[in-house]
Amino acid sequence: MEAISVGQHEKKLLKRKQEIASVLEHLKQQNEEVTGNRHFDWLDQAWEDSAARTVDRLTELYRAELASVERAHGRVRSGTFGSCRACHQPIEPMRLDHFPQTEFCRECREFRESFEAAA
Repeated sequence: MEAISVGQHEKKLLKRKQEIASVLEHLKQQNEEVTGNRHFDWLDQAWEDSAARTVDRLTELYRAELASVERAHGRVRSGTFGSCRACHQPIEPMRLDHFPQTEFCRECREFRESFEAAA
């Protein structure tokens, strides 16, 4: 399997950025709907509060992914795309093909995960 070019990775990143922006807009609308409702029944209010927390958490996750995509797009523009941030060696092409916003090669990622698990 041949690796895709940096230009193709950039297209994938921009497409994902648009998808995330669309999801975030939808979540914003959902949040406005949920937080705009106030109920006299405590059970209904609890349900709405739970829904609002879920929407907030999803929004946080998508914003984090958007930041990751934007950082990767910055690396494309700066010419550092495809290099591991830790060891500066090339990131495996297959890894970039499937997850273009990755910042670390497999070895460095595994090391980071084992370090975080030990903490």
